[in-house]
Amino acid sequence: MILSCDSNNHTRTYHLPKEKINNIQAIEQTAKISELTWEQPNTWQPSEGSSMRMASYSIPYSGGAGDLSVIQLAGTGGGLEPNVNRWRRQLNLEPLSLIEIEKNIIEREGKLGIFNMIQIINEKTDTAFLCAILNLPENTIFVKLSLKPNGIPEVKDEFIIFCSSFNWTN
Repeated sequence: MILSCDSNNHTRTYHLPKEKINNIQAIEQTAKISELTWEQPNTWQPSEGSSMRMASYSIPYSGGAGDLSVIQLAGTGGGLEPNVNRWRRQLNLEPLSLIEIEKNIIEREGKLGIFNMIQIINEKTDTAFLCAILNLPENTIFVKLSLKPNGIPEVKDEFIIFCSSFNWTN
């Protein structure tokens, strides 16, 4: 909107031509929009989560049930180091340098390419996270499973299969 003032008390209006939209271009843009899908193991139960979560699951294991969250953030979602250190603080652990974090990263292959996994364990409080980070072209998917450390060996294979299954529908 353009405003203009002068000493006269009259209103001026302006007309701007509308940009013509190429129908082919609009169809191509619509076709690029895909939905993210995944395969959930049969024993996992959908659960209630926060509005930030794309999905939430209760993951049963012999020591109880873990809480799994799937969150999508724009771009890099802040990056590897800040996210891992945020998770570490949630478990009352000291932050690590990026070099220390990278030593603990395990790379896995999924349908969308390579993703990173990390285990974060606080033995003193008997709490742990099993996390995956999937870097996509325009956003990042964070998968975090909160459980007791002794549950990790029981659910780790299903967690990897789940994270490996992320794919685009189209």
